[in-house]
Amino acid sequence: MRSLLLSLLGLFASAAVAVESESHMRLLQHLHPDAIADFTRYTEGEEGHLVEGRYEPRGSSHDFLSEHTKQFAVNGSAIPEVKYDAGESYAGLLPISDKKDEQNNLFFWFFPSDNEQNRKKKEITIWINGGPGCSSLLGFLQENGPFVWRPGTLTPIANPWSWHHLTNMVWIEQPVTVGYSTGNTTIHNEDELAVQFLGFWKNFIKTFSMQGYKIYFVGESYGGYYAPYISSHFVNANDTKYYDLQGLMVVDGISFKDDLQSEVTSESFVEQNYNLMPFDDRTMDVIHNISETCGYREYLKKYYTYPPSGPQPSVFPWVETLSNGTQKYKPGCGHLWDTIWKQARLDNPCFNIYNIQDHCPKLFDPLGDNPYFDRQDVKRAIHAPLNHSWGLCVNTSFVKDDESEPPYKYELPNVIDKTKNVIYVQGGTDFILAPSGVLLGVQNMTWGGQMGFQSRPTDPFYVPRWGFGVLKGKFYGSELPDRSGVVGTTHTERGLTVVVTGLSGHEGPQYASTAAFRQLEKLLGRVQSLSDTVPFTLPDIGKVKQDEKPLGKGTYPIPYVGED
Repeated sequence: MRSLLLSLLGLFASAAVAVESESHMRLLQHLHPDAIADFTRYTEGEEGHLVEGRYEPRGSSHDFLSEHTKQFAVNGSAIPEVKYDAGESYAGLLPISDKKDEQNNLFFWFFPSDNEQNRKKKEITIWINGGPGCSSLLGFLQENGPFVWRPGTLTPIANPWSWHHLTNMVWIEQPVTVGYSTGNTTIHNEDELAVQFLGFWKNFIKTFSMQGYKIYFVGESYGGYYAPYISSHFVNANDTKYYDLQGLMVVDGISFKDDLQSEVTSESFVEQNYNLMPFDDRTMDVIHNISETCGYREYLKKYYTYPPSGPQPSVFPWVETLSNGTQKYKPGCGHLWDTIWKQARLDNPCFNIYNIQDHCPKLFDPLGDNPYFDRQDVKRAIHAPLNHSWGLCVNTSFVKDDESEPPYKYELPNVIDKTKNVIYVQGGTDFILAPSGVLLGVQNMTWGGQMGFQSRPTDPFYVPRWGFGVLKGKFYGSELPDRSGVVGTTHTERGLTVVVTGLSGHEGPQYASTAAFRQLEKLLGRVQSLSDTVPFTLPDIGKVKQDEKPLGKGTYPIPYVGED
């Protein structure tokens, strides 16, 4: 099950990549050559000029420009397909150590906040995608970057919910060999990965003179391994000059045992989402029979309780240990998630494990079809290696498989206890990593001197009203309108917050941009609770009238089998 889950996590619905390796059922389109921007068209003017083919900005608006950073400066007016000036940013490769002969480098794209007040806060937020082996430029281009180009849309557009409106943001492609990052694969586990990342990060901080900045870390999907491990190394470094971690957020991440996050909770996910996965009686009988025979229901009844009934077993009841010490699933067990997936694909050929609301046809995707970041003009614009082929995901990020234990055992509790600021975000329509699986894992984790949540999550997750009206024309964010009001359920205990956005898939900032924006505000300390009804902290929408309390309970019912 683990190998299947990891391979599926390496594919992304937002990139229109099918859960199988073939790329059939796509709507292939081709970009018109006239739409391709010519980097060399930019001429000297007030904003900057070209020096030996490289853009060199000038003027007071480039706060991070220096002799050390000018080689990374990106001309915001010459980013291919982007029809406006994207503002100050820096991109390129930095080595993973201070060795003079270091050959391994990570690629970054850094956008200082375009909000003057937030730019001065001396903080920076790191975003990484998962895989393992997938590019963080996926998150940049289709989730939370300054401009977004999502499946089925014609061109990139300015993102009103870009995270750089709130904080200085950097998207980093890691580990080595992912995306534009160059070098040779040498790592076997997350600790080795973290050491490389810390080496890169120290070079980044030195380059941009950010010593002493507060750091916030966000990881998505397999970033549920990456981010807790790297964050734990940050706090253990005891070095606030370079590694002053203030908080961690994981978006639809895998951080617990695979069976808990997928297999065991599959039946309850289908039952809760039967309107979107309407299997016939025969299929439901098969699902119920596997869950009953393998002991999944009994396991949930015993351990999916608030507060927890006790530690969950190190070896699951549906697994047997052979005489040679190896373990395998008992006959008929370990394939419930697979069974559901295969049947769902028969019922809906375009079934998307990352968002079960999706349906045919598959949309053209600028990351999967004629990849945007593999274009030479794009590479030139952002100082990427021209001779390096860019792909959304690679399978070479570890020497073999990642040998690491799930981070819930030490790394995640360590970060929670030391920062008191960790958020786990889940999408209610994400099948590959269902919300109940994360909560089942949380109930087997000890932090702050106690195991699990003591109370069942029921609090409302409130996204501020931001000016949208049914009869209005143009309004803030009119090109990317999104939800507001109570959109899910949240709960916080002892420095850990879990929040489920009801109608969101695996890539939270893509499927629920305003919800993700609010979650980032919580991580940054702009709001105290995800149930607060204070407005967004953006000046343009900071005075919109909000709903009055009480709000009632959360709108995503947290499924459970045990008794409160």
